[in-house]
Amino acid sequence: MSSLDAKTIKSAERVLHVLEYFDSKRTKATVMEIARQLGYPQSSTSELLRCLVKLGYLNYDRFRRTYEPTARVPLLGAWVQPGLFRHGHLLPMLDEISRATGETVTLSSLVGLEVHYIHVVPPRGTAEPMATQGATRPLLHSSTGRLYLSGYPEARVRELVHRLNAEEPVPERRVKVANLEVELKNIRQQGYAAEYGEFETGFGAMNALLPCRSGQTLAVGIAGVAHDVQARSDEYLAVIRSALKQVVRPAVKEEIHLPKPAVFEQRMYATA
Repeated sequence: MSSLDAKTIKSAERVLHVLEYFDSKRTKATVMEIARQLGYPQSSTSELLRCLVKLGYLNYDRFRRTYEPTARVPLLGAWVQPGLFRHGHLLPMLDEISRATGETVTLSSLVGLEVHYIHVVPPRGTAEPMATQGATRPLLHSSTGRLYLSGYPEARVRELVHRLNAEEPVPERRVKVANLEVELKNIRQQGYAAEYGEFETGFGAMNALLPCRSGQTLAVGIAGVAHDVQARSDEYLAVIRSALKQVVRPAVKEEIHLPKPAVFEQRMYATA
């Protein structure tokens, strides 16, 4: 790869990081705030922000010396799964889950062999979010990853486990296929996956697949302190199930009964 190619890729990566920064902070910001948060030099950050202003993706307040995204940013991906994003109620639904539970709410997708948090609603007040937008979690060592695995045929699961175990340098983290298959069977039956500190100390989460008929499969989750999530697991599960029914109701006439994991199996296997 030439130095020019490497520089271009680095610049593209920084553009995305800037847009994700605004999405997570949800407020205007100065050059110094952005540069400090992302760990970029101030000079190159200023140049990048000026370029985004010129292209119409950021607005610059000359008096306060702050930047903020323009309306062009949310329109970029509005064509992706329009039933959920453009015409649907997905994002308001995530906000409602956060209000109902007071916890961090996540929207994740499976990219390769990792779970990616593509949208995070932080808890209200001063509590620190339990997940960050853009962060990733391993397929085998997270409840969300195992939720996605529950939609795969057994042969595909075995193939992935053997591959990931071969790449795992820590023997204690290698997963036994038989044990995993039992857990995946339970996830299919109950329609959700949960963790209460098993994978990350103190981290708890409940996740369910988002019913959809086309596009990439997504998962909605509630993340919080492990013992709090476990103590309120029944309440959180009821909130998630109610919210998922509401978000698909405008596009689906028949009643949605959760869990329905079989809906995802053929498509997830085909796109893996």
